[in-house]
Amino acid sequence: MSWVRVAVASTDGIAIDQSLQEVSSFSIYDVAVEGPRFMETRKATGVSALPGPGGEPTSLSMDEFLDIISDCSLLVVRSLGVEAGGKMQIGWLTVYEADMQVEKALKRFSSSPLIKNMFGNKADPTD
Repeated sequence: MSWVRVAVASTDGIAIDQSLQEVSSFSIYDVAVEGPRFMETRKATGVSALPGPGGEPTSLSMDEFLDIISDCSLLVVRSLGVEAGGKMQIGWLTVYEADMQVEKALKRFSSSPLIKNMFGNKADPTD
């Protein structure tokens, strides 16, 4: 089976509940035409809900952020925090905005032309 690795900005694995600027954990899924499969939860180390020494939240550099999800092709967040029409590109990573349940968003991806076209409507592109 061929799949696309997707990182979802979710604190509980149920709702897409974090914006691009506040991501502290990722639910990682492999998404294929057959549907999504949960792989793991990754914490964005260095990010804290508690303020740093200057009273500001601590955060990761863009490189550190991208390293955590370097094997993912897509990132789904609740809000981009910018007017990007619900989608933007950061390096190789396509970031989508979705304010819904994780399961619903992943089902949309698995049945979308994006996934179907990647594999030519086949589960295994080597067939």
